[in-house]
Amino acid sequence: MDSTTYLREVLENLDKLRENKRIKDLKKLEKDFVQAKEALEYSIKNIVRENIEYARSLRGKSFEVLSKIESLKQAFIPKSLLDDLKLFLKYCRMSVYEFTDKIKEVRKAYRSYLWGMIIFLLLGGTYRMEFAVSAIVLAFPIILAMGGLRRRRTTGLMLAYATMPLPMVIFVMMLTYAVYAFNNPEEISFIASAYGVSMETAYLLVALVSLGSFIGLILLSYALKKLVENRYAFF
Repeated sequence: MDSTTYLREVLENLDKLRENKRIKDLKKLEKDFVQAKEALEYSIKNIVRENIEYARSLRGKSFEVLSKIESLKQAFIPKSLLDDLKLFLKYCRMSVYEFTDKIKEVRKAYRSYLWGMIIFLLLGGTYRMEFAVSAIVLAFPIILAMGGLRRRRTTGLMLAYATMPLPMVIFVMMLTYAVYAFNNPEEISFIASAYGVSMETAYLLVALVSLGSFIGLILLSYALKKLVENRYAFF
């Protein structure tokens, strides 16, 4: 059996679960069921690579959850079984990242986060000393986030969300300062004096910092957008 055959069985079991009276009473799961079904249908239609192990595991989980719910004696679903159902729906939503090209968006988001943060760590101390301290403090969580994103772990995703806002704000502040410096020769003169360089070199330094800040802001903005859009890719 190939992955598509397994996924079709999962889709059939998902429909059976959705028609179960106990499930119908759980209105809060309606959106999860819709997303799970859309993900499976998308995976079946746009499959580009086989992942027999994942498909077989998902099929087994679908039969397990369906069997447990259909054999219930009580009118309500126990919390442990409800948690299993939610986990099954989560794995269904993740199927698009196991069988289709959607995983490429996650990889692009990871690379954007990686390079955006590298730029931040390099430029963090060029504007204010407290920003250099911020870069040092964030360095360890950023490294952990990179590892988690690479392995598609939810902890990595949460760390990425937590570490992006401050660098993005700092990039905006650095861009604002660069515009101010370009329009005020006195500020360029101060920079030249502080670094012991010529006025031309000072202008070049400000230009490089502003360019780096702009690129870093674009990269992190893109990473944030794509990570939010593809949050279901993470275990």
